[in-house]
Amino acid sequence: MKQIFNKTKGTSLRAQRSNLYLNQIDCFGHTSLAMTGTALAMTRVVIISVVICYFNLNASGQTLTEFIKTALEKNYQIQILKNEEQIVSNSNTLGNAGFLPSFGIDGTAAYSLNNTEQGFADGSTRSGNNAQNVNGGAQAMIDYTLFDGFYVRAKRKQLGFLEELGKVNSKFYIEQTVSDIVMAHSQLIYEQQLLENYKQSMQISAYRLSIEKKRKEVGAGKGIDHAQALVDYQTDSIRYLAQQNAIQTLEIELNRILNNELESALTISEKEFEVNPLPSKDSLLKSVNGANQQLEQQRLNELIAETELRMAKADRYPSINLFAGYRYSESFAQVGFIQSNRNFGPTVGASISFNLYNGGKTNIAIKNSRVYAENATLSKQQINHNLDADVLKLYGQYVSILERITLAESNVSESQKVYAIAEEQLKRGAINGYDFRLTQLTLLESRLSLMQLQYTLKTIEINLNRIAGKVMEVYL
Repeated sequence: MKQIFNKTKGTSLRAQRSNLYLNQIDCFGHTSLAMTGTALAMTRVVIISVVICYFNLNASGQTLTEFIKTALEKNYQIQILKNEEQIVSNSNTLGNAGFLPSFGIDGTAAYSLNNTEQGFADGSTRSGNNAQNVNGGAQAMIDYTLFDGFYVRAKRKQLGFLEELGKVNSKFYIEQTVSDIVMAHSQLIYEQQLLENYKQSMQISAYRLSIEKKRKEVGAGKGIDHAQALVDYQTDSIRYLAQQNAIQTLEIELNRILNNELESALTISEKEFEVNPLPSKDSLLKSVNGANQQLEQQRLNELIAETELRMAKADRYPSINLFAGYRYSESFAQVGFIQSNRNFGPTVGASISFNLYNGGKTNIAIKNSRVYAENATLSKQQINHNLDADVLKLYGQYVSILERITLAESNVSESQKVYAIAEEQLKRGAINGYDFRLTQLTLLESRLSLMQLQYTLKTIEINLNRIAGKVMEVYL
């Protein structure tokens, strides 16, 4: 069963900015504050109040699933990785590995003028100036490597592993992008809930300021109480405006991931955290070993390193080639023992080559390939060990935060009760503005503490699902 943390409404920052006024409308039903021109002149401060009783929600707000689908279609890096995946897929062929024969046709033609003088054994001579010589020929040959020390077979396996690695690289980045979007989406909900919390705190400060203003007007209040209420109200307003800017920055980052216009307004349909239940610790560890893409990358790198070793060892074996074809050649000379010559016909044969010594290059390549293969194995073991450690740490934090959330919810409930009592006492003048402010801040901090715990729990959930390779399954 999914656990839902009920939170305040969130909407586009740009929609919120349109609700800036100089008068505070009290959403709690209290008397609203209207600063007179005299008061403004005395304080020389323009009090910026943000009045939003209800956010202007866009009914067509995007869901998390829609955000993810948009990113998968438009994200630049995903498109690049898909192209790279296509390249390695195109390269994985029998011909590229060397299994297929090669076939070619070539021809030559040459014409020359030579000054020639020839002497023969019987004492006769023969000479000519600007004697013409014409040579030409063509051939069609097919060549096939019958044996090359198993290099071709190792190469074929390597191309297959590289194609798998290209797919895993794409999947790894897609999962990371989905994780980033879910994280940014959750943070946007969190930041908007903070905004709502700050707004409510500002409204409480406006209510207190209105009471202090009335008391001052009738001579029942002190000027210092009114001034302190004004300072607290403005402090809350500054915090609210800073939070608006934080949301705008986050919207730009989310648009960057989605490949949208960077200043496009974002609206989200979700208004609360939805925490998905996690499987057991042992189940998560098992999923890491079977579905984590980073671990799969290292497994393929280990296999690729092994093929490199087999290809290096191939130089220790002889190479046998078979060839067949058809050749034609013709030559003509004005001066010479033979005036014309023509040859044509089929040809077949075999060649063998064996490298007896090349300065130890083969041995060096084999030794280095063994070291690379060992490093690939060690890297896989290290990553596996680190991922298991991350799961254990995050899972422990997850359990601990669940317990702390229960206490934080109780704190919020009790703080609301205390605030309700303090509000009534402030109306009757039983407590001063300072004590009321402390009660207000206690309520604010208890809410913030609860929201931070809930947001932290969500980020842990996202990270554990990413490590376990379940991001696509859970969030899409």
